[in-house]
This record gives sequence, structure tokens and C-alpha cells, in this order.
Amino acid sequence: MSLKMKNVSFITGMVLLFITLWGVGTFADAPNGFSGFGQSIDISPDDRELVFSYYHDDDAALYTVPVSGGKAESLAKPDEGKSYLHPTFSPDGEKIAFVEQWEEEGDDEERRYSQLRMVGRSDQSVETLMNTRDYVTEAVFSPDGESLYFLKADVYQNYSPIASERPHEVDVFRMDLETKETEQITSKNAYSMSSLDVAQDGNRLLYRTYDDQDQLVLRGLDDGREETIVPVGDFASNAPVISSPTFSPDGAYIVFSDVATKDENGTFIYEGFRMDLDSKQAEQLTSFHEHVTSPVFFHNQEMLMVTVDKNFSGSDPDYSYWQISTDGEGRNRVVIEMPEESETS
Repeated sequence: MSLKMKNVSFITGMVLLFITLWGVGTFADAPNGFSGFGQSIDISPDDRELVFSYYHDDDAALYTVPVSGGKAESLAKPDEGKSYLHPTFSPDGEKIAFVEQWEEEGDDEERRYSQLRMVGRSDQSVETLMNTRDYVTEAVFSPDGESLYFLKADVYQNYSPIASERPHEVDVFRMDLETKETEQITSKNAYSMSSLDVAQDGNRLLYRTYDDQDQLVLRGLDDGREETIVPVGDFASNAPVISSPTFSPDGAYIVFSDVATKDENGTFIYEGFRMDLDSKQAEQLTSFHEHVTSPVFFHNQEMLMVTVDKNFSGSDPDYSYWQISTDGEGRNRVVIEMPEESETS
């Protein structure tokens, strides 16, 4: 057979193969985007329910499920092209605050937007608390339920051509939920600020920031005095690389995610760490050998929930939720059955 005939035969065969695969659905109806569990979770005040985000083709809706697992129930679904993220229960469990995020094409480039919203548990009504051209990243209720503390960034961009776009020029704000009036708590204009939390005594704020290195900041809400903490521990990154710090219910220690080791490719492996607030000494709490993040304490049990990403170095995350004991000895995966999209429409 001549070379020309071989080429014709090869091309004809590839065309037939493509038509066959299309007909049986291999190429038909390919997913448009990421579908799967989101990173941030919260636990209801009675320790019975878990609230989380779940993505369908890049759009994240809110769901609830018993903390032991089971069939998830739809709580709030956004319009197409938008996502509901960072859910947090009110202290009475009647409301859940969250951040709605989306992107729109502007004059020169695509711009990211966000707004602070809240959904009622009884009637699933969604209320907009703040719609701003700035960028709200996360929120947390005060222990008395009368206020929301939130982080707001002035810009969302990359300051370096090799860096990804992120929120910058960030500060802490407080909203009075009765009057909807807001006040600015910090004046940092911070390059990076995240993981906002409030101690159960209502006297201290906690957040992570960056100033030549990752650090934790405790801020007194009565006097505005701040304490900067760099945890001491056996971190594989030498200096700590902190994410998702949270107060223990008694306020005596903080649990956060940090680098415990590296895999064979040199990729950081994050585990949970527990830091005593008196000594500032951090000890490794978990041993998943995966990417552990977003710890959340149960309110009435010696337990935590963490999010584990089995595909941290991949293009899309593969999150699952796990119950662990506060000493790190016991763990149990929360198996969740997601409803069909037709059931949530």
C-alpha cells in the first residue's frame, strides 16, 4: 500500500472512531466545569448538622447533612454563574451567613464580585446584607448573634506577574444585624488576611496575616490591643505556612493547618496542628498524609471536623469531610449522598 493510501486510511479510521465515540456518548455532554464538595464547612450549635458548599459545573450551592453523614438536603441555590461559599451558622442555629461570589466581563477585563448574604433555616429565604464593589471574603457571627464580623478587600488582583489573583488591602469590619450599620475594626490595609474567628467569650478576634512570614493575630475587641503570634513547631517548611486557624471552644488553644512533610515530588503535605496559647508550641494533630484544612470544632463534644483534599497538587480538588477527636487519635469519614440536580431545582 502506498504512503498516500496509508494516510487516507488512517484519517478515515480516525473519523469513524470519532463518530462512534460521539454516538455512544464518550464525547457528548462533557462536564462544563468542576463538580464536587467545597472546602469550607460549619457545624450547627446543637452539633447535629453540617453545612457545606457543593459545586455543579463551577457553581456552588449550599447544602446541609447530619454530622454523621447521609443524604444531603438543598438549602440555597444561586443563579447560574454564581457561587455560595463560606457558610457559617448563627449561634441560635436559625440563620446561616455566607458569601456570594461571581465574575462579570468589564471594559478591559473580567472583574470578580461578592456580596454578604444570609439564609433562614425555617423558610430558606435569602437576604442580602451587603452588596459592594469591594470584595467580601468571609464572615463569622459574634457569640451573642447580634453582629457579623467580616473581611473585606479593596482589590482583587495579582501584584506579581507570576502570582495568581487574590484579595489584597484587607481589613476587618463589623455589621450590626439589627441596624445593618457597619464599622471598620482594623486599619491594616493588609496584603493578606484570612481565617477570621471570634472567641466564645466574645472578647477576642483571631485572623491569619502575612508580614515577611505567616503569623496569627489576636485582637482584643474591648481595647483593640493586638498580640502577634508565630507558632513554634516542627514544620517541614521551616517557618510556618498557616491556614484556617480556629479557636477551641474554651479559648485555650488554636487548631490550624500547616506543613507536616513533603511528598516524593517535594509538594507540601498539610496536617492539622494544635497550638497552646500560653506556650505558643504547636504539635501535629492529624496524620492523613493528605492536604488537611478548615478545622471546625463541635460545640458540645471533644471533636473536630476537618476537610481533606486527596488531589491537592491536581487541577481540581477532591474534598471529603472527616470527624476527628481533639487528641487526633480517632477519625471517621462523613459519607454524604448528594441529591440529583433535578431534586434541587
